[in-house]
Formats: sequence, structure tokens, C-alpha cells
Amino acid sequence: MDLIDGVISPTTQSAESNQLDDMRRKAEANALRIVQAKLEKPEDLEKLDQLRTAAAQRKRILDEQLRTAVQSQLESIKTGIAQLQISLDNMKTVEQTMRDTDEKLQKIEPLQSKFEDLRHEANTYRQLSLAQANLDDIIKTSENVKQVDDLMEQGKLLQAHQLIMEIEKSRNYLLSELHKVQEKDSQTDDIRLVTNYFADYERLVARLKQLISFHISRWYDCAISAPEKLVTALRIIEREEQVDRFWTEKKESAGFSPPDRPRQWKKLCFELLRKSVKDRIEGNQLETREEHEYWLTHHLEMCRQTILRDFVIITKTCLRCFPKQYDIVNRFLDYYHNCLKEHLTEICDPKRRSEGDTLTTAEVYTIVTFVRDYQGAECLGKPELQLDISQLPPLLEKDILAAVTDVFINERKQKFTEWIPNIVTSEVKDWYALKEVELTSEHYYATTMPRMLINMIIETLDMAKQMSDETCQLILGMILQKINEFRDLYVAEINNYAKRYFSDRQAFKECFTKQMVANANNCESIPNFMLIVRKKYDRDDLDDLSRSSQQQLDRYEGMGKKFERTAEQCVDIILQEIEIDTSKYIKVLFTREWFGPQAKPCCGTIIETTRDYWSSELTHLKKPLLAYFFYTWHKRILAHYLRNLFSRNTPMKFERPEERRKCAEQLRSEAATLNKEFQSWDGTSAENATEYHFNILSNIADVLEQTDLDSIVLEIATLAKKYPSLNMDQVIQILLVRGDLTKQEAKDKADAAISYMPRDNQGILFEIMGIIDQMN
Repeated sequence: MDLIDGVISPTTQSAESNQLDDMRRKAEANALRIVQAKLEKPEDLEKLDQLRTAAAQRKRILDEQLRTAVQSQLESIKTGIAQLQISLDNMKTVEQTMRDTDEKLQKIEPLQSKFEDLRHEANTYRQLSLAQANLDDIIKTSENVKQVDDLMEQGKLLQAHQLIMEIEKSRNYLLSELHKVQEKDSQTDDIRLVTNYFADYERLVARLKQLISFHISRWYDCAISAPEKLVTALRIIEREEQVDRFWTEKKESAGFSPPDRPRQWKKLCFELLRKSVKDRIEGNQLETREEHEYWLTHHLEMCRQTILRDFVIITKTCLRCFPKQYDIVNRFLDYYHNCLKEHLTEICDPKRRSEGDTLTTAEVYTIVTFVRDYQGAECLGKPELQLDISQLPPLLEKDILAAVTDVFINERKQKFTEWIPNIVTSEVKDWYALKEVELTSEHYYATTMPRMLINMIIETLDMAKQMSDETCQLILGMILQKINEFRDLYVAEINNYAKRYFSDRQAFKECFTKQMVANANNCESIPNFMLIVRKKYDRDDLDDLSRSSQQQLDRYEGMGKKFERTAEQCVDIILQEIEIDTSKYIKVLFTREWFGPQAKPCCGTIIETTRDYWSSELTHLKKPLLAYFFYTWHKRILAHYLRNLFSRNTPMKFERPEERRKCAEQLRSEAATLNKEFQSWDGTSAENATEYHFNILSNIADVLEQTDLDSIVLEIATLAKKYPSLNMDQVIQILLVRGDLTKQEAKDKADAAISYMPRDNQGILFEIMGIIDQMN
């Protein structure tokens, strides 16, 4: 058979020969390519000897490497074969040893039955010896029970517990031995007998548990007046924990544990501590909502004081009384926090409240501010306590806190909805009652309206800011919306008041102008106040260029501009009143009733009437509004001049140069007078003097007075440069008023003067023409 295995079949030998031939051919082809690559050029033949030498050297190196690899492989194979041989020898040795051991065990097996009686006697002896050792304790059980009762009466709980443990030891021994006896029929009766014998033991344990529970529940009083009682109770609990652990391990190993183990008095201790904390928190509620409006404020303040007082005792006394592993400070911190959280949640949660029983604003404010200050220096964050409050969860969950905050926001929104119309109604009532307006310390007219509005806003925002920044922002947004609603109501009432006044001026003659001045001052003060509100209550930084901040700034500026426009509307109403008083004179400016032998003292009357208003009411108008008043009034006066001048139906046409000269002089005189008076009235300083444009009358006078028709084109061009909106029709009308030019001549000169000049709809003349369009 071995001989046959060593013979190689012809088929296999032929395949290997073919494979070698293929490898040889590939090697020759590869060598040919290498030689061709190196001998491409005729001059490469000179390197032939070098190439042969290099090839021979490479061949020697490769042969040496192959020889080394084969030798290493053979050495590894020899080593493996030797190790396999050693393993085989070891296996044979082990097999023989196992056979010998099995033969010896077969001879020993009959001895087991011979020693059975000896084993039984040994167990009996062990049980009897243990019974003898515990006999004294079993007999003394009744005596120990009486002694324990006496010790408990004397308050010596440690000694009492020691005796109880001795009684328990005896009982547990008997029960353990009964457990080992596997005669199930008699075991139940024996266990009942032992249980009845040790019935007093269970009573003693129950009483001891009651006393310990009493001391643990009254931990605060014990820590202050009798810390030794608290320490005793805790020492007994620790003993019981050790016994519990012993019997737990015993049950895992032997399958037996006394019926009352584990007692878990440590767990009971923690439950009692938590219950006492809960009682201390809930026990501070001495009033109900029906008994006192601020019942919750009083209750939470007492909770705060209780927490502070208790943690002083906890950190100073309890820390020394309780075992270190109890981590009692953090445990109490957790109890107080969670109990207070449950209590507040019960108060706040709308799901736990009956329908219609909602929190009031005062209650919401009390709760939110308490939650905010709870971890501050006035409570848990007090430095002397050194409590680690960093890991405490929120006192109120976000959804409940949001619901509580919504109550405050909705109530404030409802209040503002009621207050805004009431403030406006109260203000309007004073108008029609002809109530005298107030005079501020700066001698400005004002009413109580801004003060009422400001006080209401400040009070609400102060409360909101005390609650949280988020609440303050929500309230602030609501207030801004309500202020805009207030402005709309206010403007509507001002317009109604003015309408009634102008329909019957005698009804409110005494107070109307003063009231309008006060209204204008009121509206002017509100934007300034809101900027103060923004700086104090709005958390967006003015220097922040973010989109949110810019939006905030825009809404303040937008609201401010609306109130500024309302103040200007009040001033416009006063202007309307003055214009009505001077209507007989202001409407005939630059007509024959204004100029000529029978002319009315129009300009003087307008000035005197304005002076009367200024000296009586307008001096109590705030300076920005006073400046607006006079600037607008000067434009309206000019509008009446120019309205008649540019009117195609104007009767003013001069026949002689003398008339034109006198008219020009009158225009210049009135322009100078008006400018002087207005400069003296508006209250601006010389450095900030308002530029009035009465000189437009003087510039027109230059055109009217010009006697040289050839030079009049230059005068018109000069006028057009000063007033870019001056158009062709207006120039023609000025020229026609002269009376010495035909319409075509006026048109030609106007065309020659301004046709090459670009016109632009801006400047004072353009503004005045806008007023004229409104008049028409």
C-alpha cells in the first residue's frame, strides 16, 4: 500500500511537465523583452559585459534567497513534527492514569454505605451541641422580654435592641433547624409552636419600630433638644440593616430567612423623613383664599423661612447625627425641593383646579417670583448654608410655569383692554366738563392722562420683570400694542372734540385751546417715556445690529412717530382756530383789500392775533411743538399770499410803476415784520434759530418792482434759482400782475428766463403750493 502511495500517476506528471514548460517559455519571453529594451541602440553593445555581470550577480542573490527560504521551511516542519510526537506521548500517559484512577474508585464505593450511620450521628451531635449552646437564651426569653419592656420605658433603646437581637437569635436558630429537617408533616406544627413561644418578641419589635419612627419623624425637634435620641434611633437602624444583609446573603446560600426579614428600617427612615418634610411645607398654609387675599404670599414666605431655618439645623446638627453614607444634607435638599415642587404643582396645575377656580394675578406674581428667588441668596442659595443646588431640577416644569405666566399675561391684557378706554373716557370727560388743565413745573400745560398711563405701564412691567425676563418681554409687546390702540382712540376723540368745537365755538371757548395745547404736550411726552421703558425693560441692546434688535427699534420709532404726528395734529387744530379768527384778513392777502387806499390792516391783525394766542396759551406749548406751530403757521400765511398771487382770477394788476413800487415795499415790509415777530416767538436760540421763508415775498417784490423790462428776465432767473419748483405758469402769473406785459410777452420772458433751467419738485415753494392745493 505504501508503495502504491509513492507512485505518481502519468497524468499528474504530464500536467506538472506542461506547467514547467509554460513557466520556462514565459521566463524566456520576459528575458528577451528585457534584453531588447537594454540593447535598442548600437552603442548599448558596449555595455554587454556589464549587463552579463549584473545578471549573473542577481541570479546568485536569488538562488541564495531561495535556498535560505527552503531551509527555514524545512526546519519549521521538523519542529512541528517533534511537538506532535510529544503531545501524542502525553495523551497516552493521561489515558493510562485515568484507567488507574477508575479502578481505585471502584474499590472505594462500598465504603459510602458503611459510613452512613456515622454521618447521621455526627449531624445529631452538632444539632445537640448548638441546642445546648442556645438553651440558656431560649429559657431566658420570658425574662428578656420583661427586661426589654423596662428598658423601653426608660428610653434605653440601644440596650433594649441588644436584648431583642438575642431573643431573635434564639428564635432564628430554632427556625433554621426546623428548616433543615425535611419532615414536612411535622414542620408546620413545630414552626407554629416556635412562633407562639416568641409572640412577645414580635410585640417588642413592633413597639421598638414605633419608638424609632417617632424619633425619626420628629427629627427637627430631636436635633435641637435631644440629638442623642436621634443618634440612638439611627444606630439601631444601622444594626438592623446589617442583620438584613446577613439574612439576605444567608437565604441565597442556604435557602432560609426569618419571616420578618428583611425589615428595611432604613428605607422606612427615609420615607418618614420625606413625609415629615412634606408635612412641614404643607403645614405652613394657615389661611385660604377666602380668608385672606394674600394667603399664598404669606404661605410661601413661611415656607421660605422654614426652609432656611431647617437647613441651618440640617447643616449644623443633622450632619453630625446621621451616618456619612446617608449624605443627609443632599437628601434633605432633594426632599424639600421635590415636596415643594409637588405642592406648588398642585396649586398651579389647571388640571387639578375646579372650573372657575383660577389663580389671581397676585397669586401668579407670588408664585413666579418665589420660583425665581428660590435658589437665590434669600433661600437655598444663602452662602452660609453652602448647599449644592446646581443639580436641582426646575421647581416648576416649563409647561406649568408657562400656564401660570399665561394667566398673568392674559389678566394684564384684559386689564389694559379695560383701562385704555377708561383712561380716554376720563380724559374726554374732563374736556367737556371744562376742567382747568394742569401746569407742570416747567410751565407746560398737561393733564393727568400721561401720568395714569405711565404708572399703569411701570407697575405692570415691574411686576413682569420681577417674574422673569421672558414674561417682561411678552408683557412689553402687549403694552406696545395696547398703546397703539390707545393712540387710535385718543386721536378719534380729539377729532370729535375739535369737530364739536368748530361747530359751536362758544361752548368750549374758555378751555379748548388750553386743552389742545395739553393734548399736544401729552402726545409729545409719551414717545420719550417709551424710550425710557425700552432702555429699562427691553433686553435687546440698542447697539446690537441683529435683525431682532432692529425690528424692536423700528417698532419703538414707529410708535414714537405716530404720537409725534398726533401732537402735530393737535397743533394743526390750534392753527385752524387761529386761521378762522384771522380769516377775514388772511384770505385777502395780496388782493385790493390788502393793498390800496382802502386796504385792511391784514398783516398787523394776523400778527396781533398770533401774539394773543402766543402770550396766553402757546407759551405753555413744549418747544419742539412750538417750533412746529410757527413753522407751519408761516407756511400757511405764505400760502395765502401766493394763492391770491398765482390765481388766474386775481384782481391785482398794477397800472403804474408807482403802484408796483408801493406793493413791493409793502411786501418787503410785511416779510421783515413777520420774520422778526416769528423769530421772537418760537423760543429758539440765535444759534439754532429757525429759518423762516418770508423773504420769498421780498424776492417776488424784486420782480414786481423792476422797471427795466430787459432786466426782468435776470430777476426771474434769480428767483427761479432760489426756488427750484417755480414753474412757467407761476412766472407768467407774476409777470401779468405787473400789468405792463401782455400774456404773450410774459410767456416769452418766462421762457427766456427758465426754459434752460431744470425744475425740481422740492423746496419751500413746493411745500407751500401743496398747502394751496389743499385749500383749493
